[in-house]
Amino acid sequence: MYKIISRQLIFVLFALTAITYFNCDDSGIVNSTNTQFCISGKLADWIPGDKILYANILGHGKYIKPECTVDNAGNFNLCLPDLADSMLYAEDSVFIGSCPHQYVVFNPNDARGNQIFNFRVKQNESIVGAVAYDSYKGFHDSIKVGDFEAEYIYANKQVTMSGYSNCANGDTSFFNGTASKGWNKVIKHYTRIGTNNKSVLYDLNEPPGGVWRYHGD
Repeated sequence: MYKIISRQLIFVLFALTAITYFNCDDSGIVNSTNTQFCISGKLADWIPGDKILYANILGHGKYIKPECTVDNAGNFNLCLPDLADSMLYAEDSVFIGSCPHQYVVFNPNDARGNQIFNFRVKQNESIVGAVAYDSYKGFHDSIKVGDFEAEYIYANKQVTMSGYSNCANGDTSFFNGTASKGWNKVIKHYTRIGTNNKSVLYDLNEPPGGVWRYHGD
């Protein structure tokens, strides 16, 4: 069994400066002359085989699934497309999971974005595993204070985000950083672990100890 790793839809942080020129098409992807954003790594616990790694990006009922091969040693290079406006969410709609945004400030407040919902691995068109980058081996019941994971966020313009969000389940999310136009890598830090809830901080600072891991087959 592999762990299904869920993601809150959040729009935050990191810096990747670029000027982008593009034309839109009806697939939800824009044809850009900008250097493509790619995620490279080596998967721990990889089981060799004829498999494909892909990312799920959901926008208003439409999925985009960029994909790449993984070599026998677990090395991959997954390149992400720029997203058309039809795939983006308004800044006041980027929270899901009963996490209202009334204490979060977006500057500017007309920014729009999206994120990678999850990473999956398929073989012969059947899902056989999941992939994540974190410091805690992907099992939420093992998370402790100081652990972290990476998320990948898309922004249609540079935007600064600050403040906090209180979720219905008692979790609290804090935000402190600036996302640049295009894809951004951000870090989710676990700062408090309670019996039934937790606090997290999204910022730019990645501590040592993160590993790409395969959960599958």
